[in-house]
Amino acid sequence: MLQMSDRQGAPFGMRYRRAMSILLWLAVSTGLAVSLFTLVEELCLATACSDAASFTFFGFGLGWLGIVYFGFILLLLWLRQKYFLLNWVVAAMVFAGVGSEFRLLWIQKYIIGGWCPLCVSICCALFIAAILLLIEKVQEAGSGADRGKDLLVLLAFVATMIAVGLATAVVGVKALT
Repeated sequence: MLQMSDRQGAPFGMRYRRAMSILLWLAVSTGLAVSLFTLVEELCLATACSDAASFTFFGFGLGWLGIVYFGFILLLLWLRQKYFLLNWVVAAMVFAGVGSEFRLLWIQKYIIGGWCPLCVSICCALFIAAILLLIEKVQEAGSGADRGKDLLVLLAFVATMIAVGLATAVVGVKALT
């Protein structure tokens, strides 16, 4: 096994996984931080922010939902090394969140007619987290003949979670009017 080592002797793969984990934590933490900012509408000077704040998800404000959503993902990220299944729960939540973001972006573009910078920032943080998780999952896929099957199962999982998130947002996101 070929290993590249740094000064402390840590294998290159271990440092790479650690860096990916840190980036994932940063992306999700950014989503949480910006979700907190959305509660203070005065922070955003765009009219699209107040318009976006008028939408709810099954009756809950999107700002509060974002705080709970990202907070729960951070908790799961902390616990996922201990419980393998939580690794897949994190992935399911992030990819479903990406599907929901497609609906929320559509609302901003075609119903509100403007972009809320805070909402778009949350979307970017979530998309970055999804890309990092996808890279992580592809690297974890088996080798040889099983790799193709593992990647196909991963693709089906990602597509299913995105579809579930999109369908849930289509049904659940409503304007207060």
